[in-house]
Amino acid sequence: MRAVAVSGFKAPPMLIDAPKPTPGPGELLIHLGAASVNPVDWKIADGGYDGRFPHDFPLILGNDGAGVVEAVGEGVGRFKVGDGVYGYFLRPPLGHGTYAEFITAPETIALAPTPRGVYTAQAAAIPTAGMTALAALDAIGLKKGQMLLIFGAKGGIGSFATQLAANLGILVVTLSRGDHGTYLRKLGAFEYHDSGRIGYAQEVTFAHPKGVDAVLDLAPRGAGEPEAMAFVRDGGIYATPVHGGGTDAPRGIRRIAVDLQPKRELLDRLAAEISSGRLRVPVEMQAPLAEAPLLLEQSRAGATRGKAVILI
Repeated sequence: MRAVAVSGFKAPPMLIDAPKPTPGPGELLIHLGAASVNPVDWKIADGGYDGRFPHDFPLILGNDGAGVVEAVGEGVGRFKVGDGVYGYFLRPPLGHGTYAEFITAPETIALAPTPRGVYTAQAAAIPTAGMTALAALDAIGLKKGQMLLIFGAKGGIGSFATQLAANLGILVVTLSRGDHGTYLRKLGAFEYHDSGRIGYAQEVTFAHPKGVDAVLDLAPRGAGEPEAMAFVRDGGIYATPVHGGGTDAPRGIRRIAVDLQPKRELLDRLAAEISSGRLRVPVEMQAPLAEAPLLLEQSRAGATRGKAVILI
């Protein structure tokens, strides 16, 4: 089968021929139609999880995917051949990812039937970004009428979080580098600021002198946490799924490290929002499998808006 893999940490991703996997007991063989790009993909390729998890080489990249069940192993009960499925496939040993024509996976992972009315590329774009956004909002726990500021809002997680928060009646202030105001307002943002502009912090502070109720920080700045925390009101919340930093929170601010625990229940909640028409899957770029290395580099550079999807 065709797959995109690296031969070692920090090696360039390349299109390779790999053996087609065979499902074992309790596993599905899925013929993938699409995968989506997430920052964790290139972080794994760079060795960011070395020492935390075992890795197999050549290391096939990819975490999120969608396709059709082609075969089932002994004991599988939830799914049958021909079912459309999508999900979060990351599990040790790392290196058996979704940038491939086929993948095997236990039926017990965060895997769900493809939502009705959603095509394969959209389904592949949902799992990591959608579940992380939902988990973050659950952890923050704001109510209708409260204000949430999202740093790095133009990316996959931010695009989902903006919509999900707006659906709850939360006022969403969004920040990203560049001209993305029209895009984010269409997703439900109350306000947009270009964080690449000199003086943007003064603009935000002038608009919200008492601070916002919470910040969801999706920008991989690490040491930039104090910059983001400065916009939170006394006793408010600072949340981030970006590992690193760990700045002590001042002024009674509660710091939340969002740690995604992939669950089918989260996928089901996202599917319900999508089916109701309240949630748009933000696929902004699509490319064939052979161009996956290019999409990875764009993700690494922070140049991707919404979700980039690989068509297999």
